[in-house]
Order: sequence, then structure tokens, then C-alpha cells
Amino acid sequence: MATSNAATTYLERHILDYLFKNDSLSFASPGNSIYVGLATAVTNAENGNITEVDCLSDDTNYVRQQVTAANWKQSVSTIGAAVTSSQTFLPLADAEAFPSSGTVVLNREIITYTGKDSEATADANGAVSSSTSLTVDGNSGTITVGMIVTGTGISGTVRVATVTSQTSLVLDTAITIADDTALTFDGTSILTGCTRGTSSTTAVSHSSGDTVICDAQRIINDNNIEYAASSGGASYTVTHAFIADARFATANVNGAVSASTSVALDGNVGTIAVGDVVTGSGISTRVTVSTVTSQNAIVLDTAVTISDDTKLKFDSADILFIGALDASKTIASGDIFRINGGNLSIELK
Repeated sequence: MATSNAATTYLERHILDYLFKNDSLSFASPGNSIYVGLATAVTNAENGNITEVDCLSDDTNYVRQQVTAANWKQSVSTIGAAVTSSQTFLPLADAEAFPSSGTVVLNREIITYTGKDSEATADANGAVSSSTSLTVDGNSGTITVGMIVTGTGISGTVRVATVTSQTSLVLDTAITIADDTALTFDGTSILTGCTRGTSSTTAVSHSSGDTVICDAQRIINDNNIEYAASSGGASYTVTHAFIADARFATANVNGAVSASTSVALDGNVGTIAVGDVVTGSGISTRVTVSTVTSQNAIVLDTAVTISDDTKLKFDSADILFIGALDASKTIASGDIFRINGGNLSIELK
């Protein structure tokens, strides 16, 4: 089960600007972890299937998991090999999160592209000994300049530098391989059909490692990561999927607290900040952090009574982007939901 088309489109177009405070192009990778999850019905829907929900007041209406920034890819990469001012393709280090066509910014140059390359295979036609010249046969697919070559005996990043013909190639690095070695030519990170120096910019040469940013920002979950729904009731009726900017920390109470706002902590994970919402056993109302004397000594805005060693969660998230599911589904505590790679949809199983 996945978010509806309208919801998915909205999330894909806006999530990065939201995560990065409307300045996504200045970030090379997500700086924060984010929440993904499942929600019950929400109110005050805006723009059809989309709504923004205050999670401080709706905390009982959703189940969520934290996804670390490292698990997500953004439409930002680097040039994998130097390019000339007239070159009509761009070999990137990783173009997986880039759309199939679009516009990129490379230093001060704006470049449009119409596609991304594919893959090809072939066999070495004769042994190669410390040479960049490579003869192949048994081809499948089209070999193009910039493709990354892999196979037994090849280490590091080796690219096709010249295609004299589909059976006669020159590589950018000398290799030593045996006759009939099976080779793979990967062009999935090559942007093709490039028009250089668009929008009154100038086409110039660029060095390997220069940053490439796509104007159509996307993030993808590369691993189809699965999560168990958070513990709670025996079952949970899901009507929405959501993604939220998020940072949370945890810590243990270091000494029982009796009707006091002062709390000592230890066992900290993450950073506690003023304004964080505090939850844990013994806390039944909305409580926030008013003062952080240190990460082990805080003051709350409401007096609490909690036991020694109680684990507390400090949550900074306050807004969720919600997308309606195609239909509701009841899941039990511990059931799995998956965030799908390639988009921001969520399926339940």
C-alpha cells in the first residue's frame, strides 16, 4: 500500500526544501535524520490529500520511526572524470537520485540533459597487460565514453576514455586482465544529451570532483529499509503516511524526581535543546525543556514526578507532512512497514 499519487508528488517536490529550511541546494547531503511513519486520520486537510499536522498536539495519532540521514540520497553528486567545455555527457560519481532528465548546476554553468545512460557487457578479446587499450567481443548493449568498467582483475574506478568502435576501446587507467574476462560497463551515473552553458551561462571545462546539483531535488531511500511499527495498542488503523523534519535525543533520569522541574540525567544519546518535548513513563501532559544547564542537568516547564533510571525522550519535531493512503489498513504492533526506494511511498505488510 502506498501514498496516493497526489500525496507522493507533493512529498517528492517539497520534502527537501522542508528538511533544509527552503535552502536545499546549499546542502550536499541531508543534515538531519527524518521521521517516516504511519498515522491515523488527521483533521484540517489542506490541498486535498495533503495536510500539515502539529505532532505536539496529535502525538497519540501516529506511529513513527527515525531514519538517519546516511540512509538517504539527494540529487547532489560530483563529476567522476574531468569534462571539456564541449562534452555532451557528464559522468557523475552517483546519479541514482537524479531524475531521468532535467537541469543541473556545475560550478557557475547551467546544463540541461535529456537522459541517463544504461549498462553494457562484453568479454575481453585477448589478454591485457598494463595497458589502456582494450579489445572486446560478445557485446550486449552500447558502450559509451565515461562508463565505469568492472571485472576480475580491475580495481578502483576505471572509465572508458575513447570508443574507437564497440569492439575497440581506450580506458583512462591501465589494466591487466585475462583473455575472455567478463566485463560490465556501467553508465547509470552518466547524464546524456547535455546542452552546455544554458540560461546565459558559459560552457567551460570542469575537474573531477566538482559538485553537480540538480534543480529538481529528490531524495531516495536506497535500501528499501523496513521498520516495525512502534509499540502501543494491539492494533492500529493506518490512514496516512508521513515524513517530518526531526531530531530527538534520549537520556536516563539520574535520581528520582518528586514534583520538581529540575532533572538530572545520564546515559545521553543525542543533543537535548530548549523547547524539546519530553516524554517517558510518569509524564502524562505536554512537558518541554525550558533550560539546558548542561546535557546532564535540565529544567522543565512543568513539575514532574518520575523514577530513577526512567528513560526520557526529547523530541524537536513539530510539523509532519502527511499523505493520505489509498485505503486504511489495520496493523498489529510489530507489523512491518517499508519505505520504498525511488520515491517516498510507504507500504504495509
